[in-house]
Amino acid sequence: MSSCDDKFGCGPTDTCYRAVVNTYTKMKMLGQRDEICFNSAVKVYQHHHPEVPSTRAPYVIADWLD
Repeated sequence: MSSCDDKFGCGPTDTCYRAVVNTYTKMKMLGQRDEICFNSAVKVYQHHHPEVPSTRAPYVIADWLD
């Protein structure tokens, strides 16, 4: 389960936040398409936060990567 204080979002020092951003960034560096990188980052987030509705997760990630 999540170690974050906020149910829907985490800060830059939280494990889930770093995992999501690293997933997106490293996949981009490997030449993957944006959509694949984004969807992978969402999956990582959902792994860390299964309590967050799947319809909400992409918005959280889009906000983090903005």
